[in-house]
Amino acid sequence: MDPIFEGKSLRLGNTDLNTVVIDMCDIFALSAGYNYIAKDYLPVFAEKAKQNMNGWGIGFFRNGSAFVEKSSEQVMIGDQVHESFQRLARVIDSRIIVSHISCPLSGGSHSAHNNPFSLSFLDHTWIFVNLGKSQNIGQYQTVNEPRLEPEVNAARIFEYLRDHLLGRIKSYPYGSLYGTLRDVIRELLSDYPGFYTFFLTNESVLFGFSNFRRFLLMKKTKTIGDILIVTSVEERLSPEGWITLEPAKDSLGKLMVIAGPDVLYLSDI
Repeated sequence: MDPIFEGKSLRLGNTDLNTVVIDMCDIFALSAGYNYIAKDYLPVFAEKAKQNMNGWGIGFFRNGSAFVEKSSEQVMIGDQVHESFQRLARVIDSRIIVSHISCPLSGGSHSAHNNPFSLSFLDHTWIFVNLGKSQNIGQYQTVNEPRLEPEVNAARIFEYLRDHLLGRIKSYPYGSLYGTLRDVIRELLSDYPGFYTFFLTNESVLFGFSNFRRFLLMKKTKTIGDILIVTSVEERLSPEGWITLEPAKDSLGKLMVIAGPDVLYLSDI
């Protein structure tokens, strides 16, 4: 269990979360104002998350379209990062890149079960990565098409967010996307109490939420501009100064909005 919860009685709604087995996957996101190749950070992320050995995935954008590459193979082969993961880290150039390193509790053994997942709605294609656990989210049945086929929690969470965002925006079309997502997350935590840490992104904006894992955040100036990196890995991915973000003890979780290399909003909900 994450150190910030050691020795504590955990309860969200009517669910005693001490009875929930938590997966300890890790996630990564890079956001910049220009296409960037994350070769200096993605392999290090894989090495730091190497205890999670049940698959991996990378999501990115090119010409307004979302792409997802994933594998059920271990991200580390001996002391070397998986060759395909290294190759993708060297060639993917995108303003936003997300990645997920899976642990055995996060889903099945087929690559289709691994994060990231992608859905199109609200005139954008979105990419989603999640870690955490909820007792009942697997029972959620979407009312919209398409339905993600894998029978894994992350797919049901993504569908829930999609469905409820669409419903709220239809009822309140002039609300901000940040405020709408914040309210949808509150609904999610009420309907399906549990541990959630995720990134939800389209080609221009990245949302990050966590109610149980810390994020490490770093902003760095490169020759052609700034980049911003956020990850759930507890160790820094580079020597630079990293900021630790964690939800307040009396909050439902911490939500951030990132555009380019800048954090536009960061608050507990």
